[in-house]
Amino acid sequence: MLKKLSIILIMAFALTANAFQISGPIDIRAVANIEQPKSDIPISATIDGHALTIYVNENVGIAHIVVTNRNGVYTDSDNLFHTPDMATLLIEDEGFYTVTITLNTGDVYYGDFMVTE
Repeated sequence: MLKKLSIILIMAFALTANAFQISGPIDIRAVANIEQPKSDIPISATIDGHALTIYVNENVGIAHIVVTNRNGVYTDSDNLFHTPDMATLLIEDEGFYTVTITLNTGDVYYGDFMVTE
């Protein structure tokens, strides 16, 4: 029984870890109500250590960026008032995070990532 429980816990951790980007590009996705091909998403992001960089690649007006931790608790935010532009946020603590980018059109994008020491 203990062996089965251990295997289940290891598999659950592996699946959770694979859903979050640790370094490199972050998979930015549109919220379900936006019908937009992946190639048309005007936003990209990368994580490098504790530095999260968000790129808004087109003129989309104002972009509001919010970072929350795994529990949905606000960690940091920034606004890009003139796009195209970029913002870099430093995430102090290790853990799992979500970046949410809301455009003044109402379109919302998000990506999950992990910060490690």
